[in-house]
Amino acid sequence: MAWLGLVQPAHERQQGEIEAAKKLEFIVCQDSTITPSGLWADVLLPIATHFERHGVALPWYKGHYYIHRPKAIEPLGESKTDFQVFTELAYRLEKLDPSLKDFGKRYNPRAGRDYFNNPDAVDEAYLAVWWKKVQDHQGVKMPWEEFKRRGIYKFQFDQPLVAFREQIEQGKPFKTPSGKIEILSTTLARVTDWTKTQYGYPIPEIPKWIEPFESLNHAMAKIYPFHMITPHPRWRTHSIFHNIPWLRETYQQEITLNAADAKHLGIRTGDVVEAWNGRGRIVLPAYVTERCMPGVVVVFEGAWMDRDKNGVDRAGNPDFLTLDEPSPAGAFAYNTILCNVKKTQLAHKPGWDVEATARAHVFRRDY
Repeated sequence: MAWLGLVQPAHERQQGEIEAAKKLEFIVCQDSTITPSGLWADVLLPIATHFERHGVALPWYKGHYYIHRPKAIEPLGESKTDFQVFTELAYRLEKLDPSLKDFGKRYNPRAGRDYFNNPDAVDEAYLAVWWKKVQDHQGVKMPWEEFKRRGIYKFQFDQPLVAFREQIEQGKPFKTPSGKIEILSTTLARVTDWTKTQYGYPIPEIPKWIEPFESLNHAMAKIYPFHMITPHPRWRTHSIFHNIPWLRETYQQEITLNAADAKHLGIRTGDVVEAWNGRGRIVLPAYVTERCMPGVVVVFEGAWMDRDKNGVDRAGNPDFLTLDEPSPAGAFAYNTILCNVKKTQLAHKPGWDVEATARAHVFRRDY
């Protein structure tokens, strides 16, 4: 039986993940755009965006509102919703395996086989039933039709939400061994074998500085003398919208260097450079400024990769340089990267959209 891998839309972090994907027997990618994940898929299924289907959402992340999301446009091309796709698969599996009798109807009891082509009434039925449960469990008085008309419902509470109200007003103990707010963690203080904990690293029982596994204090800094940080860009949401031409016209994926470091390396704004370490290599243009600390370089996260035949990412995705290792407490280590930088003759490919030309350099001082 083939292994079915559903690759979710995300940019690959390291070479190892790509090699792992190549070992899978069968990969299906469901998405509304052909992201880098789709490069490794055997089958691409076009999925409708939330503008092309009827739904309800909460603000990111969570929030005290329900937001009605009506269908704005009909699905473009051959795109279908995830629920449509899986309903159709359920009916097709039913034909392939006699033991799966009525599997399609059991999977989606409110729809028939025509749901694949006419989902609106069925989606409305599911949402209305869900709203009835919201009314029953949360005491919501607003009818479904009124919620659709208003477009938003704000949660109602009997009293203002106050963190640790019971502990503050009633003197109930906190959920710690001592029942108090612990600056010194008595739980961590008793741990003797860290190899059996979740991440296997010692965590001090009292907050203090822990030297990261990579920093300019590390011996490897003699080989890789720059500390790379990878903040969120203003022009996209992680990797989302990186393929939008209008947004790409406002910026370019680049590496920011301090002017003194750039002068030492003979690099000027606009020069194509490569940044590398023992894990990977990326190519992208330089932006030289005094607004970056000496010894630090900045590459925004989320760029869609574009590897050459040697595995060099020509689009400047810093995830190829990131160590796939969490901090002692399990946080991601995207800003803990040592690397080196130099001018290069390697090809730079600014992304999948060749029509967008960034104009950000017009407003910058050329160092």
